[in-house]
Formats: sequence, structure tokens, C-alpha cells
Amino acid sequence: MNAVRRSVLCALLVLAVLAVSAAPTWAHASLVSSTPRSSGHVADSPTKVVLRFSEPVQVLNRSDVSVVDHNGQKVDIGAPRTAPGDPRQVIVPLHSPLVPDSYTVRYRLVSADSHSIVAAIVYATGGARLRPPVWDGSGGLSDTSPIAVAARVLELVALGLLLGLIGFRMLVWDPAVAGADGLPASERENALRGGRRLFWRAFWALTVVAGIAEATVLTAKSAIVFHTGLLAAALDPAAASHLISASRFGDLLGLRYAALIVLAAVAFSSWTVETGGAPSPGRRGPLAAMGLLGVAALTLLAGQGHASQAPLAPLQVTADAAHLAGAAIWVGGLPCLAAVLLRAPRALPDAGRTLASAALRRFSRLAVWCVVAIAVTGLVRAMGELSSPLELATTGYGRSLVLKSSLLLPILVLARRNRRLVARLAGGLSPTAARLHGVARRVQMELAIAMGVIVVAAVLVAQVPGRG
Repeated sequence: MNAVRRSVLCALLVLAVLAVSAAPTWAHASLVSSTPRSSGHVADSPTKVVLRFSEPVQVLNRSDVSVVDHNGQKVDIGAPRTAPGDPRQVIVPLHSPLVPDSYTVRYRLVSADSHSIVAAIVYATGGARLRPPVWDGSGGLSDTSPIAVAARVLELVALGLLLGLIGFRMLVWDPAVAGADGLPASERENALRGGRRLFWRAFWALTVVAGIAEATVLTAKSAIVFHTGLLAAALDPAAASHLISASRFGDLLGLRYAALIVLAAVAFSSWTVETGGAPSPGRRGPLAAMGLLGVAALTLLAGQGHASQAPLAPLQVTADAAHLAGAAIWVGGLPCLAAVLLRAPRALPDAGRTLASAALRRFSRLAVWCVVAIAVTGLVRAMGELSSPLELATTGYGRSLVLKSSLLLPILVLARRNRRLVARLAGGLSPTAARLHGVARRVQMELAIAMGVIVVAAVLVAQVPGRG
């Protein structure tokens, strides 16, 4: 077993220990206080219940907040609502007066960072004894259900690969082909034609997958909010429409769909021009516009999560968007690089190894800057979500951050090995097929471990930040 495999194996063993010890904590906006207070006694019958949360919340369904006596009989009247000017408070009007009894306040709300909160408090009136809370059953999915996590993974993978593909063509492949010295015109034309064909096939496939991913996220969130199963939510477009029109989550999802539609329109225009002309490097204007739209979709995703409710929210959302974009260009470029390393030497017998080596050098430089951006923005995000470094060990969110960061270590080990080969190639080492295949194998290992990072990230968004 060589040094690289030993490093990867040791890192994965450490990750297994961390995964076992990283007990999750699931929730988001926390109940700060209530009137009447939780587990409290009041002498007189209140006319309303007021719930105060740490973050803004939304009441999407009238039945999502209710007050019942110990027999489960509802005693609230009217519709629960957030307080005017303060969406962190929920007001529930009550029948008055109420007989002395134990009352349960049940709530299922959507927090500002798009997650569902399900809990209950109990209070008693007129000297009655407190009883256990009365639940009405909480069917449907939760934010931590495997299906919900899988939907978020699919969304991250689709949007990330889409941006990574665009970035690879614009910043790596086209410049590598255009800048190759001594390349015969026929070989250059074949390289551009083959790269263009593969790019558009991958782009349209990923665009479709991204649309399906967003629809899956919407269906899963609808099942969570409306207490149903995934199939029932998929067959209830009215519920999905209500979620889109009545929630911040729906606003941001709609904007992401709009970004994808505009991206597809710009791409279709560029594709039409390219397929009707001679092979040439892609026009940088349309590719840059497509890249910006991909970044916009990731920025809207960042604005939907924890960053939007962290201290200095605009800075945190910007940092989160840059973090996602850096990871997308790096990780999303890995399958593109693997494809070039494996296919170019076979497709272009004379110039393929030279082009693959040039693409490897360019991607290696790009990956360094992406890693720097990921490290800096990751530190900014951690500072926004944790109150102290101790929370890395004492909170489920902190332990998941450690787990996510640890997954990067074996990737960096593999990337370092590839950079050493890049330096040797720049020094005159011949880019043989065997050497390029060795790099491709390490790139594939990087990609496999990176998928673990994405899964942890999808789980992380459903955990309470340390500051919570």
C-alpha cells in the first residue's frame, strides 16, 4: 500500500470515529420565551398565547399552531399570526375565559432559514396540575429524513457540477487548446470539436438534472411543511404552489428556477451559434454570463440557509456563496479533468497527451485558488455560526464542521501528489499515458471523497448552529 492510499485510509478511519461521535441536534429557530411561560401556572385565563423565537418564523397553515386542553379539545380562535413588525413572535388568540386545566401549545413553523420547527409547550391555569403535552401526531417528512437530505445532495451536486463544467471549459480547456504550441491545425480543430460536443452534452444533461433537483427539493419541503409523504406531496401541486407563494423558501426557489431558465436561454443562443460554425474556442462573453448565472443560483441557495440569519448576514451570505462557488469550480471540474486525462490521449494520438498535460497544469493552478477561497470563506462562516471554538467539540453542528473539514484532508493529500507531477511535467518530464492515467485515478479518488463532503454539507444545513 503506497503513501497516498495509507493517508486516505487513515483519514477515513478518523472520519468514521468522528461520524459516530457527532451526535446531531436538529432544529433551527429556537423558542426563547412564551406568554404564558412553558411549564408555568397562571391564575387567570389568558386571552392569547405569545411565542417568541430566536429568528423570524412563518405560519403557513392555520392548523400549524394550536392550543388544546388535556382532552385534545381546541381552545384557540381565529388564525395564528406573526406580530406586526416582529416576525419572531407568533400570537395565538384564545377563547376566554377558560376553565382551570392543563393546556398544550403545539406549533409547526418554518424558520427564516427554511427549516421546519416542531415542538410544544404546556402551561396550566387556575391551580390545575400540569399534564404531559397532547400531540396530534406529526406525519410526513422532516428536514433530517433521508429523502430530504438526498434531495439537498442532488441539488448541491447538480448546481455545483453545472458551474464546474462551465468554469472548466472557460478557464481550462479552451485556453489549453488555444495556447498549445506547435499543435497542427487539424489536431487543434479536432480537439475543439470534441470538447465542444462533450461540453454541450454534459451541460444539457446537468441542466435537466438541476431542474429535477429543484423540483425534488420543493416536493420534499412541501411534504415537511404540510405533514405528508413524498408521493402525496408530489401529487398535490396546490400545496406546492401555496408553499412557493407564501414563504421565503418559495421566493428563493422561484428565483433559482428563474436563474436556471435564463442560463438555459443564454446557453441555447451560444449553442446555436457554435454548432453552426467552424470549431473554435467558446465565446468568453456567453460563457462568462452562464458562469455568473450559475453563481447566482448558488448565491440564492446560500441566502436560504443559516448564513441569512447569522450576525452580519450580508457578509455571511457573500462568504457562503463564495464558499459554494469555489467548491463547485474545484470539485465540479474534477470529472471534467478526469475525462480529459482519460479520453484525450486516445482521441488525439499525436497531441492528446500534450493537451491533457496542459489542461492538468491549468486546472492545478485554478484549484489552488479555489482551495484558498474555500479555506478563507469557511473560516468566516464558522465564525458566524459558532460562539466559541469550544463549540467545535461540544455541539453537533461543530462536530459536523470538523467532520466536513477532515474530509478535505485526504483530498488535499491527493491534490498535492498531482501538483508534484505537474511541476515535473513543467520541468520537461514526458506526459506518458501511464502517468496521465495515474493522475486520473487520483482525481477519481478526490471526487469520491468530495461526494462525502457534499453529503455532510447537506446534513449540516439541518443542524442548529452553535450560536443557536
